[in-house]
Amino acid sequence: MGVAMNITLQPAEADSADEAKPVFDFASPEDVLIEVIMHDPAGSKTDWKNFGIETTAVINTKDGVTGAASYEHDYGGFLDYTIQGLIDPPGEGWFVVHGITGQYHRGDGWMTDDDMRFDHQGVRPATPEEIAEA
Repeated sequence: MGVAMNITLQPAEADSADEAKPVFDFASPEDVLIEVIMHDPAGSKTDWKNFGIETTAVINTKDGVTGAASYEHDYGGFLDYTIQGLIDPPGEGWFVVHGITGQYHRGDGWMTDDDMRFDHQGVRPATPEEIAEA
C-alpha cells in the first residue's frame, strides 16, 4: 500500500546562481483556465464524448511554487485529461476550474505504482480579463 503525501520540496542549492530548482507544493491551490469546445450541437450535453478541451492555462499560482496543476501541465502533459476526470462538461466556452490541489501517493516500487489524486473547489465562467491574459 502506498503512502499519501502532500509534497513540499524546498529548492536545493543551485548548481549556478542562475539555476534554481523548482519548489513543489501539491497542496497549494491553483486555478486552470479552460476553453471547452462542442463537437456536435445535436450531440450529448452531459458527457465528454461530445466535448473537448481546446486550451488549458494554469493561472493564479504562487510565484516560485509548482502546484499540482502546474506539475501535471509541465511534467505530466495531460492536464486536459485530468480536468475531464475532475469535472463534468460545463458547456461550451471559457471556464476556470478553481482551487486544484493534489495528493501524491508513492508506490512501493514493486507491487504498486506512484499515483496522484487531484481535487478542485469548483468551476465558474472565466472573466474577460482571465481570457485575455491567457
